[in-house]
Amino acid sequence: MRKVCLSLGANLGERGETIREALRRLALAEGTELLQVAPFYETAPWGKTDQPGFINTCAEVCTELEPLQFLHFCQKIERDLGRVRHEHWGARTIDIDMLCMEGVESRTEELCLPHPYLTERAFVLVPLADIVPELVLKGRSVGEWLKLLPREGQEVSPAAECSAPFPLKLIACIDEERGLGREGRLLVSLPEDMARFRQLTMGGVLIMGRKTMESLPGPLPGRRNLVLSRSLAGVDRNGFELTGSLEDLWHRLGELQLQGEKEFWCIGGAEVYQLLLPYTGEAYITRVTGTYGADAFLPALEGFVLKGQETGEGCTFEHYVREKYIW
Repeated sequence: MRKVCLSLGANLGERGETIREALRRLALAEGTELLQVAPFYETAPWGKTDQPGFINTCAEVCTELEPLQFLHFCQKIERDLGRVRHEHWGARTIDIDMLCMEGVESRTEELCLPHPYLTERAFVLVPLADIVPELVLKGRSVGEWLKLLPREGQEVSPAAECSAPFPLKLIACIDEERGLGREGRLLVSLPEDMARFRQLTMGGVLIMGRKTMESLPGPLPGRRNLVLSRSLAGVDRNGFELTGSLEDLWHRLGELQLQGEKEFWCIGGAEVYQLLLPYTGEAYITRVTGTYGADAFLPALEGFVLKGQETGEGCTFEHYVREKYIW
């Protein structure tokens, strides 16, 4: 296993979502582990300036693949996500550059390691310094290279995006058939489960759909209450914050992250769980005994592993994490 540092950037389409998808594919790849990801940054174009601005980040991974195998794997992710190499330094849907690989130096036409321009680019050094500031390249640490770099003409600022590929936590109560609710209401109400829900989510940000919002007496206190709903866009809902699309949601969560918010909880219903499951890193499930004629169900937690389990009164509390989720 060798550690590899990557630079990821995009300036076409849904930039942040494309980078998140690339990171998810890296995280779930066989023989490769995604160790850490820097925050996302909004950056000016480099090399060819007559194009839209970029979102950039850096990631550290660990892989069993040989250098060229890993390069080809990254290039396949680029192609799968719509990258077409029309012009050098031109606009692109997604760009994944290998910056350095532990114990490897290469100077071939296909692969140069360390990357020949990495100490000259603010959009590389700024996020790289967030995750591996002590990494030594060309005789200096990443942090030292960043201090030496002229910033004029290389604008880098925090992007209004959530940086992690799996930034959400999911919490749900289900029966033995994975049932969530019936006619817009919870199947059961267990005091122990309600206390656990409150303890886990207090101080965080709740993300819910319209039906879940309408089932509540009002915004849950001590937490921000975000409603993901196209039909309610522009409608005043006192105490609830409305967002009409995934893109809007990521920008809103990015703003909250910059304000210090750390935990984002998906609380339902079934359609919102289905939509946001690909962005979920942890799941807290209360599994109650019996079945209750549900008409809404929790999607299967594929790619998750059980990390903890406790027995309650008439229920079991379970904690799942993504199999290769290391944050």
